[in-house]
Amino acid sequence: MSEFALPETLGADARPLKASEALDTLGRRIVAGTYEVEGTLPVEASLMDDLGISRTTLREAIRTLVALGLVEVRPRIGTRVLPRKHWNLLNRDVLRWMMPSEGFNVELMGSIDEAREVFEPAAAAMAAERASRSAITAIRVAYDKMEAAADSGDAVAAIRADREFHLAILASTGNPIIEAFDTAIDAVLGQLFRVAIEMHMENFRNNLVNHRNVLDAIERKDAATARQAMLDTIWFTRRHLERHKLTKTFS
Repeated sequence: MSEFALPETLGADARPLKASEALDTLGRRIVAGTYEVEGTLPVEASLMDDLGISRTTLREAIRTLVALGLVEVRPRIGTRVLPRKHWNLLNRDVLRWMMPSEGFNVELMGSIDEAREVFEPAAAAMAAERASRSAITAIRVAYDKMEAAADSGDAVAAIRADREFHLAILASTGNPIIEAFDTAIDAVLGQLFRVAIEMHMENFRNNLVNHRNVLDAIERKDAATARQAMLDTIWFTRRHLERHKLTKTFS
């Protein structure tokens, strides 16, 4: 796995290897359209032979897919593939399956970009109003790591620090629901920043001023400026991605 790839399946270490592999294989096939939406998966015997797994292992994988909203099991019909509107798109596994092993999912990147514009400026404003001294310190430490990565040209460190900065802001809001999104946000930011930073480190350096403006506004407890500074940060990344045709926006 590349250093830049999304994290491996959550909880994979707690599942037998074959079960984890079967889940990944079926999940990727479903999101890729190998099995048609509203259609059914092959019968158990066929899947067991195809994947080289036992009935118990297959059923464990199917139960997980049901929990993630990718399929439903109906008596006398079989395992039916559900439309994407039912999928748990905040789940790290589902997001990872939607990312191709090579290249980028342009539609998903655009959706992530739009979601950030709705979500993160509000979180920055809340952080300015509510962040404790220790929470602000965590944001500053992450920003300092971003500057160090920019100076060294270390793309891996830049991606890690950028994610840490945005996650520290979420954690500083004092809102447990927002904080609960951190795993999913971490996954999507990792993919987004991999595209934006790995390919063009100079853009990461040029966007540092916007991140610094977010930090400064939070420290001053200036919610309106923090919100706008976060918008500027997101818009900068969007313009960069659009220039390189790696994302699109939706009206």
